[in-house]
Amino acid sequence: MKLRQFVEILGVVALVAVIYSPSTIGFSASPAGDGGTGPTDTSSSGTSMFLAYLHQAGYQVTVANTTDQVMAGLTGEQRLVYVLAGPDMGMALTSQEVQSFQRGYERGTFSALVAEGNTTNQDLLATFGARVTGAPIKDPTSGFQNEEVFTVNTFGLGGASATGVIDIASPLSLESSLLTPAAVTSPSSYDLKNATIGQRTVVAAGTSRSGARAVLLTDSAPFTNFLFNYTQGAVNEKVFVAAMLGYVDPGKATPILFDASHYAAPKPPKFQMGLPVGPLVAYTMEQSLSGLNSYYASFPSQVSGFLSGYGIDVSPGLAAALVALVLLLSVYGAITRWFAPEKKGKDDQPQPSVERTIVAESRERVDFLQTSRSKGGYVATLAQLYDVLDSIVVGEFGAGIAAVDESALAKRVGPDEARKAKRLFLSLSRFHDYASGERRFLFPPVLRWRALTARTTRDAEAFLNRLGITIAGEEEGSGQRVERLMRERVRA
Repeated sequence: MKLRQFVEILGVVALVAVIYSPSTIGFSASPAGDGGTGPTDTSSSGTSMFLAYLHQAGYQVTVANTTDQVMAGLTGEQRLVYVLAGPDMGMALTSQEVQSFQRGYERGTFSALVAEGNTTNQDLLATFGARVTGAPIKDPTSGFQNEEVFTVNTFGLGGASATGVIDIASPLSLESSLLTPAAVTSPSSYDLKNATIGQRTVVAAGTSRSGARAVLLTDSAPFTNFLFNYTQGAVNEKVFVAAMLGYVDPGKATPILFDASHYAAPKPPKFQMGLPVGPLVAYTMEQSLSGLNSYYASFPSQVSGFLSGYGIDVSPGLAAALVALVLLLSVYGAITRWFAPEKKGKDDQPQPSVERTIVAESRERVDFLQTSRSKGGYVATLAQLYDVLDSIVVGEFGAGIAAVDESALAKRVGPDEARKAKRLFLSLSRFHDYASGERRFLFPPVLRWRALTARTTRDAEAFLNRLGITIAGEEEGSGQRVERLMRERVRA
């Protein structure tokens, strides 16, 4: 199927979907100062993914939604890990909470992982002999367009090191503190309150005299849904967070108290209304076609009168049925002409039993190549092509299809061919996962497996030719032959 035909079909499907869609075009006006986000918030600034990760990783987590629940955890005798990830501005811990926190931490009742980049909880940070200025740090060596976003490497976390992205952090000052820097900015960085160029501490870690561990981070972004699953090069935000968690709770043996009581509740919008999409589209189409209604309404009676002139008495109802039948056949013929030009046939016909030498020399070769095969045969062929191409890429680049970098490909075949190769690898990976059962559905769906298999094989051949390799070279000495590799793989 051609791309234009596929787009036309999608257009018809989209039109039907819009007509029957329950969606609405909404209008709302919200007041200024809407509530912040918390561990149960699924927006980009929420930390619901971090909470889900804690459960999946095997941590025992209790979410404290009220001050009473926080106080019960801080004043209890059970050892735990207190987690506070970026409370909202103005939602500081109460003096009673801070005092309970300081007593419990000094006794060694709990460890703490606190992400606080503004001056809201200076009293809490004073427990560790630390304070933040609230001034954003800028790093001119950042690889991001915004210099307030940069990467750092952790150290001093019990041997665990990781690289993570920091999104607008403040300098962390340690004054007579048992904590030591665990991640610092580059020597070229500065902050908006201090133009002096030099490293700034953004993560600190240490152990109290009673054995309680603590990690302070002046940025809550690594815990948010926006960045938690971010990976790029050496950066793995989830591993970055896991390294800090592993320091305060080695072995995942201590229950976690996740403080969710210091986030403002979202305020409902002052004004909200919505218009249904489906009826609007249907009304628009009705108005556009209203000029044709009179013609089609009288068409059956015209047919009845036309047939009466030849002595054929046809009722208006039968004439309407005949008109509907003619229109149905016309629409069917137009659709099959546009979207189904192939001859009718069964997709599961077996390949004819013809010797290869005869097929290669006779007219039957064309019929052989055009014979429809089963979908399973094409899927198996693409999966086998993936395996062979993956083994060759590993031998040439030291990494398989799923892991090879586009930059490594570009050094051998050029940037344009490298991009085409990555698209080819992605497509083959989809079919390999589908063949192995890891993927249950393919989207977009494949409508012509034979054409897809032929195109994918040509793309694979073109890529291998750039490496000096051929799928079925005429001469054995001209390079590696994938045909021979495939036979060896089948025998193995």
